[in-house]
Amino acid sequence: MAKGQETLSSVQNAMRILQEFSKEEPELGISELSNRLGLAKSTVFRLIRTLSEAHLVQQNKKSQKYQLGLGAFVLGSAVYHKMEIRKVALPYLEKLMKSTNKVVRLGVYDQGGVVYLCKLPEDQETRMFSSIGRRVPSYCTAVGKLLLACQSEQEITRVVEGDLKAFTPNTITCRHQLRNQLKEIKQKGYAVTYEETKKGICSVAVPVYNDFNEVISAISVTGSKPHFLPAQIQNYVKEMKMYSRLISEQLITE
Repeated sequence: MAKGQETLSSVQNAMRILQEFSKEEPELGISELSNRLGLAKSTVFRLIRTLSEAHLVQQNKKSQKYQLGLGAFVLGSAVYHKMEIRKVALPYLEKLMKSTNKVVRLGVYDQGGVVYLCKLPEDQETRMFSSIGRRVPSYCTAVGKLLLACQSEQEITRVVEGDLKAFTPNTITCRHQLRNQLKEIKQKGYAVTYEETKKGICSVAVPVYNDFNEVISAISVTGSKPHFLPAQIQNYVKEMKMYSRLISEQLITE
């Protein structure tokens, strides 16, 4: 009985931690949480570590404080439209979808994976790797590779040295080859994948920046292989970068 009560208490305390984060106070440290909740720092640390493993919170490496993670978005995907970046990007993504006649996505990086905030239009052909709020691998998607290439060397190593599952014969699982490709992507400023998640499907992605010139998300265009010849890809990239710049500029003025 006591053990059951202790487990329930741990869940309640974890929920109390999550509820402390707000728009006004998006980042909190262990000491702050300990003082507010009347819990020992060691208890808060253990709970934070558990929440981090579930991607419900994540640490800001600069401030060393914690903030809500994308796992919280996954759980609350029913209200994803309220997210600022999606709200700003949506009109431009709609224009991009109409002009390219392709599937368009907006995604953000999350500890080795990608969470899609938006996908237009919804279709059967690419649903496997594009459900809104679903976390997918970064090493085999255009959005994921673009965002992974912009991470720290430590994070890149962690992902590259991890489990690289092959979804198709084209999925790059050679660590040396993947690392070289990520370097090339960072230099070029865009990423392209050819049938790495589904046979016959290709994709190209470009970054979206914040006002500190940091990559915060990426947009992509996805379609069938015949529509991804080199000249076509360059046309997509040119148009996508235009919309990416407009999204970034509007985010800065918000």
